[in-house]
Amino acid sequence: MDATRELAVHFFTIVLNGEPFIRYHIGQMKQLPFRWRWHIIEGVAELKHDTAWSVAAGGRIPASFHASGRSVDGTSAYLDEISLAQPDRVTVYRKPLGAFWNGKREMVNAPLADITEPCLLWQVDADEMWTAEQFTRGRKLFLDHPSKTAAFYFCNYFVGPALTVSTRGGYGNNSSYEWLRTWRFRPGMQWAAHEPPVLGEKTWSGAERNVASIDPFLHAQTEAAGLVFQHLAYVTFEQLKFKEDYYGYKNAVDCWLALQAVRKFPVYLKDYFPWVRDATQVRPALDRPVVPLPPPALGNRLRSQM
Repeated sequence: MDATRELAVHFFTIVLNGEPFIRYHIGQMKQLPFRWRWHIIEGVAELKHDTAWSVAAGGRIPASFHASGRSVDGTSAYLDEISLAQPDRVTVYRKPLGAFWNGKREMVNAPLADITEPCLLWQVDADEMWTAEQFTRGRKLFLDHPSKTAAFYFCNYFVGPALTVSTRGGYGNNSSYEWLRTWRFRPGMQWAAHEPPVLGEKTWSGAERNVASIDPFLHAQTEAAGLVFQHLAYVTFEQLKFKEDYYGYKNAVDCWLALQAVRKFPVYLKDYFPWVRDATQVRPALDRPVVPLPPPALGNRLRSQM
């Protein structure tokens, strides 16, 4: 049997307070017709290394965001539940109670020692929605093109329960670095950075090289295969409160509420999100058209907010 046909997919997610998004993914993964594993790294990441930039903007970690370094919204219990139910497919990584991760780079590197086979490594953030069909199509692209080392994707970037970014090349869909989500992994590779992600490997000379720079699928290729995911980045009050405090996005909640009140489109996102500097525009999702794929619990919460 051709060994490449057995190409497994190892998904990974870093999360703190991922409700209700975190409940969506396992339902899609259970439908997959190939071998997979989901590595979930939970907890608080200190504002160091890749995320150190936020400190200068006023970023901080309020005590209300965590319980001894872990989630306070039910995420921890849910992760315990699914890892207990499927121990051969779901692994949760945590620091000891009271300890924080030394930045997000330490978080994403945590599972790599447990991945002992060549595979696809697929980043799935808690608020990023993919379908089982998309995962299957993405894997097939790599099977059909064995030289490819990584893949970039476009997304439908939500800035409200029913609002999405409608332009490309700027905030939410900057093709110079967004969204790199899949890599052809070999044991021994390590993350050199997380924001944006850089998976490194040693060459025969001992030098380090960026796996994604070798021969990646570009946005046009993945989009042609139907691989445009949904990024529910700014759809709940809790998300905005977190970004306001953790990243130092000043008045993020009020800015977001003002955007939700708009009724005439398109509008420039920078007129509502002061941390945006480019000409990115926003329209209602259904005008594009984009049909949101939230889990039922999220849909109920969004309706209660509007």
